[in-house]
Amino acid sequence: MNRLSVFLKRLFQRERESGPYAPKQRSRLVLAVVGLVTLSLVSAGICLLVWLRETGVTRLDSSRLHVIIDYEHADNSLVFDRNGEKIGEFFSDYHLFLPYEKIPPLLIKAVLAVEDRHFFEHSGIDFRGIIRAMFASLRTGSFTQGGSTITQQVVRNFLLTPEKTFERKIKEALLSLQLERHLSKERILEIYLNALFLGQGAYGVGAAAERHFGKSIDQLELHEIALIAGLFQSPSRYNPHKAPEQARRRQQQVLKAMLTSGAISQAEYKRASKQPLHFATQVALNTTFAPHFIDAIQELTEKLLTSDVKGKGLRIYTTLDLGLQQDANDVVEHATDHFTQVAQKLAGNKKPDEKLIETAALIMDQHKGEILAMIGGRDYGRSQFNRALKAKRAPGSAFKPIVYTRALQDGVKWSDVALVAPLVIQDYRPQNSAGEYLSEVTYYNAFYRSLNTPAVELGHRLGIKNVIDMAKRLGVRSELKNQAGTLLGGSELTVMDMTSAYATLANNGEYVEPRMITRITDRDGKVLWDAQSVPQKRERAVAAPIAYMMLQAMQAVFRYGTASHYPEWAAFAAGKTGTTNEAKDNWFGGMTDSLTGVVWVGTDSNLAFNGSAGAHTLALPLWIRIMQKARLRYPSGAFTVPPGISTVPVHPLFGYRSEAGVMMPFIEGKEPIRYESAYSSVRDTGAYRDYLDR
Repeated sequence: MNRLSVFLKRLFQRERESGPYAPKQRSRLVLAVVGLVTLSLVSAGICLLVWLRETGVTRLDSSRLHVIIDYEHADNSLVFDRNGEKIGEFFSDYHLFLPYEKIPPLLIKAVLAVEDRHFFEHSGIDFRGIIRAMFASLRTGSFTQGGSTITQQVVRNFLLTPEKTFERKIKEALLSLQLERHLSKERILEIYLNALFLGQGAYGVGAAAERHFGKSIDQLELHEIALIAGLFQSPSRYNPHKAPEQARRRQQQVLKAMLTSGAISQAEYKRASKQPLHFATQVALNTTFAPHFIDAIQELTEKLLTSDVKGKGLRIYTTLDLGLQQDANDVVEHATDHFTQVAQKLAGNKKPDEKLIETAALIMDQHKGEILAMIGGRDYGRSQFNRALKAKRAPGSAFKPIVYTRALQDGVKWSDVALVAPLVIQDYRPQNSAGEYLSEVTYYNAFYRSLNTPAVELGHRLGIKNVIDMAKRLGVRSELKNQAGTLLGGSELTVMDMTSAYATLANNGEYVEPRMITRITDRDGKVLWDAQSVPQKRERAVAAPIAYMMLQAMQAVFRYGTASHYPEWAAFAAGKTGTTNEAKDNWFGGMTDSLTGVVWVGTDSNLAFNGSAGAHTLALPLWIRIMQKARLRYPSGAFTVPPGISTVPVHPLFGYRSEAGVMMPFIEGKEPIRYESAYSSVRDTGAYRDYLDR
């Protein structure tokens, strides 16, 4: 073959040097060429038959074709929010499977025009293409054109190596002929258009449209279709992101081929060839909207299905509200000034860095238990650790609603009076933040002012184990220590724990198991897991009147207590601050009649803040900003008053009924009767103080 090529090149060179032959001479040249080609083909055929018999290639095992025949297309697993918006995807290689009927016909024509114009006519091997490639090779003396069909390319990519050897070409041809007897042309083309690599990590035309242009394939225009069709020949050489000039030249070749094949008109060709190409910047979808939530969804899906989710073509439908999530994202992203001020309160830090400050937040629909928004940290690129689900931090006084809920259930009334006095339980010595001692106070007042010693005294009297039991019934799943410090939030738990507990109180005392996934299907819509078919745990934690009385006290936190900078929120919201020693952890949890939200602010390294810092300045402002936006999407009103509740004015210190007092909720028939307190007499005489002052 090489000798023939050299001979023909000399003949053609002679013709160029000597000018045109006379007709008689030209005919002799043509006959000579045809004779030489025929002789070469016969010789090659004989040699081929001998070689096939000796090497056994004719006995090629066709069972290998099952790899292609039974091929299941890889496909990204997609994650959707509650309204069907795509918010994430799981893949190792980027696949986006499209059945043949959903691939734009114009794209199919483009690929056929440049890769295999006679695809629907041949039986796996295009002999016309082979002869055309052979003559081109004879003219140049090298393999300048390939004669591989699309079927051969599929065989090569799935079963053979890319090396250019005679043996591989024979195997490729024989397997292609066999493959076409097993699969339809449409199926072979479907595999080809979905499985081959097309640059930027994309496999298949659907994935290439997303990766190169940031569009779905049905949104592509002709000039963009031509570029993608041109990538099949060499996705690395024609990668538009790395070699835009080469990609442009290849695109023009495809457009020319489409014109020649009749796929497009002259006018369409001219218009498309002049269109500029604009390529999309690669943005990881999983890090765009709710990255920590997406990570949690992957982990939960693998647990539910007991299998990997990447590239499995799953469709995972979640509870996330994308709009609300973006609102929460905006609040955190635009709170740099707030975090800078927070960083300046770090104790002993001469050069405060706002990047040291971290936050986490959850918003839940308390009636359905659905997580609507999640902030796992300020910057996912800096840290993928999910502080909303996995970080265990001490809640401080944010734990007190659990203590008081147990007390109300056991018959304690808000009007009951305690003496704020120094307290020692074993080696535990709780202190009040303002150093307040030796005064009378109702439990209602002690709660909204967040006094520590009354809560510890009360919890100790109730029994720490009973308080822990109440925490578990309300939804806390972290292990709590059986020690007095737990009564003031000394045991570490997660933002999810606190959100569940507060949501139970907001849901009239009924615990609803939190959920993040509603349904999982395969790409064809077959349901693999459905929340409706799995009973959601719902349990009565406390009676509705008890929960309502707790909510009323948490509303008083906005009226008179540690959140009183926002008194207008008392009309429709309830909540509680939580600050640990040295303000290392700062919490605010609160609820409206439709949503429960919890925010935590602190540092990963557990740094201390100075004395002026606390939940009311660190966490509460973020909670307010997030919930202000949330209320626009989920309007809220007053909490529903359950039957059996009576609200009367009570003196906040001495617990007797007083028209000048604060409104406190009671079980009907349990309201204070006296209109004068024995404690007020003691206070007026100062008798016990005289005794203590001795």
